[in-house]
Amino acid sequence: MRKRLFLTAALAALSLALAFCAGCVNTEESSGIPLSEVIASGDKYSYKIELKPVLTCSGQGEFTSAQGAASDGKYVYFVFRQSENGDCIVRKCSLKTKKIVKTSAPIYLFHGNDMTYDSKTGLLYVAHGNKEGKILTSIDPSDLSVKEQTIDIENGAGAITYSAQRDKFAISQGGKKLHFLDGELNCIASFDRTDNTGYTAQGMGSDENYIYFPMSGGDSNFLQIYDWDGNYVDQLLLDFPWESESIFWVNDTYYIAFNHENAAQLYKMKITKKVSS
Repeated sequence: MRKRLFLTAALAALSLALAFCAGCVNTEESSGIPLSEVIASGDKYSYKIELKPVLTCSGQGEFTSAQGAASDGKYVYFVFRQSENGDCIVRKCSLKTKKIVKTSAPIYLFHGNDMTYDSKTGLLYVAHGNKEGKILTSIDPSDLSVKEQTIDIENGAGAITYSAQRDKFAISQGGKKLHFLDGELNCIASFDRTDNTGYTAQGMGSDENYIYFPMSGGDSNFLQIYDWDGNYVDQLLLDFPWESESIFWVNDTYYIAFNHENAAQLYKMKITKKVSS
């Protein structure tokens, strides 16, 4: 009888502990309504967009200017360049712990303007940008080593993103053109960009419905939005003063990386429906 009581008590304690842990598995705040849903609604003014801090990844040594950013859903990767174009480093941060887990040796990435993760090959692709717009470098995310240095592409890229559903890349440079590449990096379509904010073009990101271009200004940022057919769709004002660098979508969450105080400042977008007064 005593053994049975002990077993019952132990099981009750275990159940209580499991219930407590189940409630603590995900302490991340919900990101709310997907950005693609807001755009598709055609009624962006009915929604509230907030930027919530996620993590800060500092530069290292002389590499202090945050540039491109990308994620595989578990880790976030940030490019840092020196004051002059040339060698850069890539720092790898855990989305779970918010800690830096690895830093690459110096890699020649020129400006390192943007980066994306190709889930099909399992590689990071960095767009050199600037005067080396027609050059990419691929990096192994596991150890941050160079897989292939100087991949020549047909069109200039200061921004790059990848769609896993389409096995397709999109690239752009200087806010002038939008090019689509197949999974082998061959250009398959080109379009003129028709947006005109007067803001500085940075990197880019995408989900399976839209392509997003962060555009930085003196005291705010814009998101320029296109679809995967190359059509301009809309723009969103982000009332946030830091220089945006790139945007990416993982785990149903939209993240924007900013360059501020010698670090990459990663924020996520939280979108909610405005309450009618």
